[in-house]
Amino acid sequence: MGISLSKTEVLVIGAGPTGLLVAREAARRGVEVLVLEEHSEIGIPDHCSGVLSADGLKRIRVEPSRDLVQHEVWGGRVYSPDGTEIAVRGNRTRAYVVDRSRFDRKLSEEAIEAGAEIVTERRVEELIVRRGFVVGARGQGWDVAAEVVVDAEGAGAYLARSVGLHKERRGVLLGVNCEVSVDDVETHLVEVWLGQDVAPGLFAWVIPLGEGLARCGLACSRGDPVERLRVFLRRRFGLKESPPVRRGLVLTGGPAARSYSDGLLLVGDAAAQTKATTGGGVILGGLCALKAGEVAAEAVEAGDVSADFLSRYDGWWRKSLGREFSSMLAARRVLNGLSDEKFDQLFIAVKDAGLEPLIGELVESGDMDLQRGVIAGALRDPRVVRVLLGVLGRLVLAELRRL
Repeated sequence: MGISLSKTEVLVIGAGPTGLLVAREAARRGVEVLVLEEHSEIGIPDHCSGVLSADGLKRIRVEPSRDLVQHEVWGGRVYSPDGTEIAVRGNRTRAYVVDRSRFDRKLSEEAIEAGAEIVTERRVEELIVRRGFVVGARGQGWDVAAEVVVDAEGAGAYLARSVGLHKERRGVLLGVNCEVSVDDVETHLVEVWLGQDVAPGLFAWVIPLGEGLARCGLACSRGDPVERLRVFLRRRFGLKESPPVRRGLVLTGGPAARSYSDGLLLVGDAAAQTKATTGGGVILGGLCALKAGEVAAEAVEAGDVSADFLSRYDGWWRKSLGREFSSMLAARRVLNGLSDEKFDQLFIAVKDAGLEPLIGELVESGDMDLQRGVIAGALRDPRVVRVLLGVLGRLVLAELRRL
């Protein structure tokens, strides 16, 4: 099948992981799929931390092959603003650090093998709307008609907002990361550093890559993230000069109120289908992408691309993942409301109460992506409740219990 830049059945905008998963699933169902990517190469630029859970990769049906995996993660260390540490050391691989460029290229190969076409250097500038239906997309000097358009453009969501979807966006953070040569990072443990001076609104991270390398970064709601990362690297490792950084947006404000309209589906970062606790979106966005590809193909086959038909995609992810998104968003709101002093007090209280083993057990048995169970499990333990009540007070504890 030759590439057509005039008409297709399913048009996917964006060749990131979610867009490629949509294309793969839709093409496997026998419909014509065209993916448009604004950059010249799939997977470039790469501005992701690259930590993907082992269980999550299974869920989105991606094999963690040797050419993709840079390192394995077994656990982590979390630091309060004053440096108090809580460590969780697992005994199995909880996550993989993947090469995101290779990861995206692998997904593109799978989409092409399934029958999708991918065209690079095609920046979509606007959606084509007729009588309320999205019927295609347009760029400079070209346009493509489509029965279903899937917006997987990423965190900017400019196209989605242009047609009235996802206008009320919150929790949009600026993120940066880089790779540095370091000696004092435990091999299979990631580090998370909290604090208003470090990274207000989220945290800084150190991800071991093995062989004396680490991927370091942060996301913040205010201030210059590049300068904040420079200061963090100097404090953590004594680095006087920072290597070149990669930039991107990190979303912690919860998913879009609506992810569909006539002829259009939103998926992934365009719909803010991310974990509000960490900003990660590849796995949960990927799960939504699998369903989006399925529903897009069904709509084409049924000859019905109305909002009423396409709403089954929105209904599915809200039923399957809605409580997860809501719980993580509520947890993020609580975290954002804590001062550095409260974080320090909380960490010290956890250690004094001997709760580190319990936290380790909850994390070890829990799910990195579907975090509601871990949160609920902690709040069912009376020792945890006593610590939270003593440090955070009744109002915050009540908010957590509503999770």
